[in-house]
Amino acid sequence: MERKAAASASTIKHRMISDVLSGEIQGGKFKVGDLLPSEPDLSERFGVSRHTVRAALRSLHGLGLVTSRRGVGTSVKGNRLAARYSHEFGSADDLFQYATSTRVRLLEHDEVVVTASMAALLHCKAGERWWRIRTVRQEPSNNAVVAYSEIHLPLAYGSVIRQAKKSRQPFFSLIETLFHEKITDIQQEISCVARLPAAEAAHLQLPKASPGLQITRRYVGSGGHTLEFARSVHPAELFKYAMRLQLRHGA
Repeated sequence: MERKAAASASTIKHRMISDVLSGEIQGGKFKVGDLLPSEPDLSERFGVSRHTVRAALRSLHGLGLVTSRRGVGTSVKGNRLAARYSHEFGSADDLFQYATSTRVRLLEHDEVVVTASMAALLHCKAGERWWRIRTVRQEPSNNAVVAYSEIHLPLAYGSVIRQAKKSRQPFFSLIETLFHEKITDIQQEISCVARLPAAEAAHLQLPKASPGLQITRRYVGSGGHTLEFARSVHPAELFKYAMRLQLRHGA
């Protein structure tokens, strides 16, 4: 209980510091190109640990206001908040609309042997060979990266990878079209990633150890088998996932 209270207090403090510095940047106290005070100076100013200061600076990074260089410090990158990306889903059709309204860039793909832990997610047998595809998803208007994804497909569906390079259709839709499959269920989980791995943060154009929003989806065919498993991470400060829930009242 005490640890949770301490963590909550730290979160409140770093958000407060982030809000203060954000206001000062947007208000003109710190201009584009200016260096912010050092971590020790900010720690002394706000009476908090350097760990809390770093968390506040990561939030400013996520908002597109600052950038950091090793040996130089943190400088002001812009004085306007970066655009926030909100996607609202109420059905599988909305998911398709999101996939086609953004642009996906294939980074690489390879064959992998499914481990025991991965088999539990894919609902397959350990030792099977599947395709693993890495992608980034971008907003067409400004090329901002809104998602980094690792997608797993059964080996038999490899031809959709070539097709995806020429089409804006998502993988699950191409599988339905090319293999006459029917998706009957989409199982989704949303969770917080406190510290993104360095490689994933780099793909999202975020500082190391930034937080992220993780979404996993398993697309299930009519026979109960997995057609696609996708794990995506999004910038925590810039991406919001919204959902509509409708209540059905009895007669």
